[in-house]
Amino acid sequence: MIIKSRNRVAVGFSTSGMTDIVFLLLLFFMITSTMIAPNALKLLLPQQGQSTSSTEVVPEVGVRGSGIITIDGRTVNLEELAKVLERKLRGQSDPTFKLITASDVTVKETVSVMNVAVSGNYKVVLIKE
Repeated sequence: MIIKSRNRVAVGFSTSGMTDIVFLLLLFFMITSTMIAPNALKLLLPQQGQSTSSTEVVPEVGVRGSGIITIDGRTVNLEELAKVLERKLRGQSDPTFKLITASDVTVKETVSVMNVAVSGNYKVVLIKE
């Protein structure tokens, strides 16, 4: 006499729950990726051999080691920089200035000057010495 078990173990695997989870994760990442708006700064990098043919004078802002900021050779602090740039770039159709940084300048010091450009809606041409 052969004894058969009444309870059989199902060998199949149901993936319906897993597809629901994957679909919800896909929707979540699609929605959150469209909500992210990057804060970007207009930054123009000069090309090799590029020459400017503008009649407007472009002020040169230099950032040296230990946070020394100069504008056209005159040393200023960060608060004065915004006022001096506003005075020099007033009336220009496309206000732009050169930002020249030394090799020992930290990113924090460079970004602080770039924040002045963002607040004044200026374009920046970054030059690394």
